Amino acid sequence: MKPCRKPTATLRRLSPALVALGLLGACGDEDSKSAAGGGGTGGATGGSAGAGGTSSGGAAGSSGADAGGDASADASTDGGDAGTQACGNCHGTLEQKMAAGAHAKLEQGCLSCHQGALAHQANPGQVKAKVDFAVKLCGTCHQDHASTFLHSDTVKAGSYGGSIKTSKYAEFPAYKHLMGGHGFTLEYNEERAHAFALKDHREILRKQNTACLQCKSTPVTYYFNEQRRGQYPFSLATTWDQAIQSITANWGETLDYGTGCTHCHDPHGGGFRLVRKAMIASIMERGTDPYSPTLNYYPKTPAELFAKMNEKAPDGKLTYSAKRLAGTLTCAQCHVEYVCGPGIDKDKGILRDDFPWRKLKDLEQYYLVKYNTIQDWKHSGTGLPGIKAQHPETEFYWDSKHYNAEVSCADCHMSKSGNTVNHFATSPFKSPETICSKCHLSDWATRVQTMKGYQDQTSAQAKAVEQGLDQVLTKIEALATDTTFDPQKLKEAKQLFMRALLWWEFTVVSENSMGAHNPPEAKTNLDTAAADVAKAKTLLGL
Repeated sequence: MKPCRKPTATLRRLSPALVALGLLGACGDEDSKSAAGGGGTGGATGGSAGAGGTSSGGAAGSSGADAGGDASADASTDGGDAGTQACGNCHGTLEQKMAAGAHAKLEQGCLSCHQGALAHQANPGQVKAKVDFAVKLCGTCHQDHASTFLHSDTVKAGSYGGSIKTSKYAEFPAYKHLMGGHGFTLEYNEERAHAFALKDHREILRKQNTACLQCKSTPVTYYFNEQRRGQYPFSLATTWDQAIQSITANWGETLDYGTGCTHCHDPHGGGFRLVRKAMIASIMERGTDPYSPTLNYYPKTPAELFAKMNEKAPDGKLTYSAKRLAGTLTCAQCHVEYVCGPGIDKDKGILRDDFPWRKLKDLEQYYLVKYNTIQDWKHSGTGLPGIKAQHPETEFYWDSKHYNAEVSCADCHMSKSGNTVNHFATSPFKSPETICSKCHLSDWATRVQTMKGYQDQTSAQAKAVEQGLDQVLTKIEALATDTTFDPQKLKEAKQLFMRALLWWEFTVVSENSMGAHNPPEAKTNLDTAAADVAKAKTLLGL
């Protein structure tokens, strides 16, 4: 395959934000149903449905699960224009999007990214063009973006978090006891960089499922519950082992990092997009910012949402609103609370995939009404259903001081140098002179120390709540066989414990900023947990 021509002339005409964030496109198999206006919810063609939903000439949608199989013909045997025009016979929507976008100048057109495309054109029913989710493919032209995405370090910039694989149990010593039988009591580690997202997930001791792979593997996310050539490459019915086997066979290069460029960037038009279907559905229902009367945007369709994320001002640059939406929603595909487990009724073979898209104060009622709170697990110490939060950074960030100032996740977690945005996406404490000084020109160092002070306050309060929770649970367990204790008081104490556990665990264990994303809400949440612990202690005579 010929290397793509570096599109320098094109890049100079694009806004720095789009160059930095919008051109990272590995190629996936794009479904034209969602491609019709914005980013689509897919990647590039590998036998996708094209404009009409099914391919003509026998080229039914190529399954991503085996798209890497036959790639015998190389793009170098034909010119890009002719090859791309032939692709357009079946995939017209994608050809049009590419022609209008930043990748229009690729020397080999579609053939630059789809190995085996010519053989697919000659025999579309039997040969599949490769659908490549590897970051290396994007790195052919976007070296800096690709290399920084796969960068890692062992730097712990503050007192909390970091990119080092350390056990959460070291920071929260009562956690295994408090979570009573949940899978996270088997092994729970501080996350490393994106370069190890799938590797760490594959090697963890606790049992996994395919739904949770959507935050760890772009092929799984993209193809999830979508039919290709009469099959579902990945779905709720796909077992964990089947999913990993498919990734290994077809996208083995992604086995460490899993999540690639096309999770956030459309490979054809070059703009921003989302691929997490449950999140898109929640945005269609509740809007992009459901707790903001001024910022919330209600798109009518996914295409309209993606168009808004790529909206340009008269000067040709992305609008401020577009940069804010793209810089937050792309991260929110994974950094959010969602249901991805089999739940208490796992014997029924149920596997849920749901984004509540709600703050903690509304989460319990949502799960109670929708699932009768059986969507996660039954606590072994209380016998009650519990809510296990995942990684609710987005919801916790809503309504914070920085959020209300319209600061996006990317503004703080992705430093910029010239036209290159660092896709390492790490703590701003690692380069505060670059990140924080953008807004806090002269006092950024003081601001950093203030924020670290908020983290210390949050941590101290969290430890006190953790100790109280441990005392309450220990007493509840001791009363399990005591027939003389008031059963009503015990029942109420169990309920208070479960609620306090959720508010504590959501705020300081599952959410990974130790309060930094929203210091006032961290205090409020922990105050709520502490109050419930105090009530439970009174009921139990502690």
